[in-house]
Amino acid sequence: MSDADFIGLGHNPNYNVPDIPEGFGAALSKEPEAHHYFDSLSVVQKASVIQYIQSNNETGDDARNKINTVVTSLKNNSLNFRL
Repeated sequence: MSDADFIGLGHNPNYNVPDIPEGFGAALSKEPEAHHYFDSLSVVQKASVIQYIQSNNETGDDARNKINTVVTSLKNNSLNFRL
């Protein structure tokens, strides 16, 4: 992660970007291509990715599935995970 990315809750001094969820941070650490592409995103794009992962999850499995989908998309230098 770059110095601007914070994993966990309440650590990011930049109020424009939410903290990276722990599960997403762990998944990115295992996938260098996805990690590199995520680091290249704008602040708005990063916030959108994080919001997508955190929104409308009824179970932990819902969140894990979103994380897997997003990481696969990021590995392909794409943000088409919402389709």
